[in-house]
Amino acid sequence: MRSLPGILLTAAASACILIPPYEALAQGYPNRTVRIVSPFAAGGSNDVIARIVAQKLGQPLGQPVIVDNRAGAGGVVGTEFSAKSAPDGYTLIMATNATFAIAAALRALPYDPVRDFAPIGLVGVSPYIVLVNPSLPVKTIKQLIALARARPGELEFGSGGVGTPGHLAGEMLKTMTGIKMNHIPYRAGSQALTDLLGGHIAVTFSTTITSTQLIKSGRVRALAVTTRERLAAFSDIPTVSESGVPNYEFVLWLGLAAPAGTPDAIVQQLNDALAKILQAKDLRDLLIAQSVEPLASTPQELADKIKRDLVIYAKLVHDAGARAE
Repeated sequence: MRSLPGILLTAAASACILIPPYEALAQGYPNRTVRIVSPFAAGGSNDVIARIVAQKLGQPLGQPVIVDNRAGAGGVVGTEFSAKSAPDGYTLIMATNATFAIAAALRALPYDPVRDFAPIGLVGVSPYIVLVNPSLPVKTIKQLIALARARPGELEFGSGGVGTPGHLAGEMLKTMTGIKMNHIPYRAGSQALTDLLGGHIAVTFSTTITSTQLIKSGRVRALAVTTRERLAAFSDIPTVSESGVPNYEFVLWLGLAAPAGTPDAIVQQLNDALAKILQAKDLRDLLIAQSVEPLASTPQELADKIKRDLVIYAKLVHDAGARAE
């Protein structure tokens, strides 16, 4: 007959076998350095935001958080690396709808934005502003739409390339209003902005961080912001939605995600930590300085957003006839 201690030891051993290895890790998480993969080169906006978040996230987690840059293929290389990393909560990614929904609409990906990731939560959204050359005889979105209808296909809008956010923001405006504007792709958004200043194109959709000083100096005219609500920093500039195109919204979101299979307890712990640091004024100020409006979310809210974006951008890319360059 087996002794009681022997029975208890066997039961304990059996229980340990039944606990999945990563679920067991969740009980002591985190006990070492956590890394956030930025799928773009150091110095870019994704990298800068990742470093801002990493610096603060280590405090509630009680462990260092570092940034690991893995650039290539427009963010696909780093995103694939993250998807295939161990689902233990020690490798995260600074995800965006550019590397998830937009990339999926443009090309076949070596990862599935829904199946291969466990969303943690939003960090914030980066808006765009509709800009025109001051010589163009329009001061509102309604006037721009009227001009485009009067001169179908004559107005040219520039972007940093086919399939870039600036391109798709313009295609969304065309789709929702039925206007025709000719898209001019450049190698970078900054080149489109330069040609806008020179009067070579009529319109561009620019990030606030690259256009703020140009707007303030009067070198470009801002017609509207692409967010659902007005921006605190540009409260006098209306939204596209309130300017005659109801429900128009185009933003780049940034958020944290982990590989699929990461224990729910770890995902929730990371979400709690992220939500906590996003309440801090110093962090919010740092994000706003980088043209990112702080915005927290639950893991499920980010998951829902990814699924919605996949549908929206697939249609936009199809309607625009865009292909990855």
